[in-house]
Amino acid sequence: METLLIILFAVLVLYYLYGTYVSAVALRRKHLKMALRCACLLRVLSFLVVVSAAGLYVAVHVKKEIITYSYKNGVIIESSSYGNFDTVFFIMFIVAILLIAASMVLDSAGATAARSRGRNLLVSLIMCVTVFIIGLIIIVTNYQSKLGDKYDPKFYRYDSPDKGHSIVICERSRGSDGYADVFQIKDQRAVKIGEFTTQDGLRNEGRYKLKWTKDGVEVTYLHKGTLRKTANIKFAVL
Repeated sequence: METLLIILFAVLVLYYLYGTYVSAVALRRKHLKMALRCACLLRVLSFLVVVSAAGLYVAVHVKKEIITYSYKNGVIIESSSYGNFDTVFFIMFIVAILLIAASMVLDSAGATAARSRGRNLLVSLIMCVTVFIIGLIIIVTNYQSKLGDKYDPKFYRYDSPDKGHSIVICERSRGSDGYADVFQIKDQRAVKIGEFTTQDGLRNEGRYKLKWTKDGVEVTYLHKGTLRKTANIKFAVL
């Protein structure tokens, strides 16, 4: 399946490059109507937008993602060094699709011969479908795991008997797995200090047995319906 997707991706890229080349060559023909020249220009601009989006993707992912956490109103808030990259990336592909769609309108308005209209519309259509599929594959592949990780999080706070330490256990679901991240908190600061999984697809729903120590906490959690698994979590320096 992955091989077929790679082949499809490569073929679509070649189609897109060919369509851009055809449009760039057409721009040099002075006898073309203004509407058709504008259509060709829009297709070339869409190519520049897609190339810019690809460059942005590479530049961002060359650097390692840095994730920080904060604790506000009983919820752990995650911030990524990637910032709003996914939104910008998505908008760039939408812009490219709109540019090609506009070129299709101009092709229809400016072409006089049915043969010419059909060829131009086919080029635009192939480019539009190519951009859409490329963007969809990249976006879904890049964010599928993150979307799964964020499914219906629940937060449970626990304070040590001496009130010297506090932790928050964030329960999540990913597919058929139930798992949890453990955060140490102080005021609004939060640091991830551990994680574990139930391995049976079930959540603990806050049912834990905690044993506090000077340097950390032992978290005993449900596994197949009974408290039998223990995670040893060490405190961080806050």
